[in-house]
Amino acid sequence: MSAVIQGEAWAVLAVFVLLLSLGLIYCLRGLASGSFRRYERVDRQGDSALLGRAVMNFAVWCVEPLVLLLQRCSVTPNQVTFVSLLFGFLAAVAIASGHFGYGFCLALLSGIGDVLDGMLARLQAGADRAGVVLDSTIDRYVDFMLLAGCALFFRHHVWSLLACLLAIHGSFMISYTTAKAEAMQLTVPRGAMKRTERYVYLLLGLAAAAFWPQGLPLLLVIWLLAVLGNVSAALRFRALFLSARAG
Repeated sequence: MSAVIQGEAWAVLAVFVLLLSLGLIYCLRGLASGSFRRYERVDRQGDSALLGRAVMNFAVWCVEPLVLLLQRCSVTPNQVTFVSLLFGFLAAVAIASGHFGYGFCLALLSGIGDVLDGMLARLQAGADRAGVVLDSTIDRYVDFMLLAGCALFFRHHVWSLLACLLAIHGSFMISYTTAKAEAMQLTVPRGAMKRTERYVYLLLGLAAAAFWPQGLPLLLVIWLLAVLGNVSAALRFRALFLSARAG
């Protein structure tokens, strides 16, 4: 391993050690009190095959102190949203350069920012429609940039590049069907590969790729996103089409 690869691997390991430590504290506190924290945000979003409610409640619990700190510092939700965009861009640059470990850390910070801005907006009673539009738009940009970074890294391999493009298409079609259903006031199609789930898969692929210079674990995750993402998008479109025709 080169010094750069070793540095990236240690960075990834440090993040997982921190998460395991926080997880232990969370479990011990929950067992001591007889109940674990539940958040309205998690109940509203729902869980998935990969991310159960317990995991999602733990994630929100982890960032809750940061929300309170930002509130005391008079940071606005929109400022956090733009910082999340910046981290997403830097993550894409790192991924395109083959620095998957650093890409993982930066993408994780971008994802944390995406959680923080919504929580901060609700805390400040400032979740206006303009902020919601900005947040959802930045999410789409971050999704694209991360997968575009993967596409740039794998650009010399046709099938790998195709997987990246299909993953981008699937992620955008899932978001499109959900937005279309909401605009038409129809039941929002549910299914696998929601944004949070796709994001976690990509993070895990980047973390594993930090120990594999050629990025094979990341490529496997991208193929997973490409296949399951487009299947989920097709199923969502079918549900939306049938709902619109029945209405």
